[in-house]
Amino acid sequence: MIVSDSPPAPGGPILGIDPGSVHTGYGLIQTSGHKFTVLTLGTVSPKTSLEFAQRLAYIHRSVLNLITTFQPSAMALEDVFTHKNPKSAFKLAHARAAAMLAAALSNVPVFEYSPTLIKNSITGTGRADKGQVAFMVSSVLGLSEPQPPDVTDALAVAICHAGQESMPLVTARMASGNRGTSWRRLSPEDLLALGYKIDPNS
Repeated sequence: MIVSDSPPAPGGPILGIDPGSVHTGYGLIQTSGHKFTVLTLGTVSPKTSLEFAQRLAYIHRSVLNLITTFQPSAMALEDVFTHKNPKSAFKLAHARAAAMLAAALSNVPVFEYSPTLIKNSITGTGRADKGQVAFMVSSVLGLSEPQPPDVTDALAVAICHAGQESMPLVTARMASGNRGTSWRRLSPEDLLALGYKIDPNS
């Protein structure tokens, strides 16, 4: 498996993954300059009645199917971080490995980015919360409505990956028709009214 810190090769689709044993978010984008097109997005949600090993197998097969269908040039994930709950961290690590194994078997390079870098790439600051990141992800991609947090996080890491070969996204011109309002001009109440949940602990 290739785990790299080098800039991505331009041109190919980018698969962002937000792994989880209950819900694994995914978002696949195509880039052209500073224009981003969403090819597909959603969540992989194995039945909770399945044994944990079978849930991991379901995640692995689902991600492998995405790779086979869309032939991404790279997979991007958030870097490993310390979780407050060791049991949750254990399950997250296994789900992460299931997704990464799908990339490895398909010879798709895997790139990892810190949460701070992802937030900075999307909003211009590493201290942005999930609601602010979600708003800017929707703005950059021209999404008509808020997406589940797992999907938003997957799209955010895909955009972060794309941004490593270009200027910071916060300074790039958004595609025509996208929201042009910066999250910095919005109060928490404004974001909530738009459907973006604010997590004070993020």
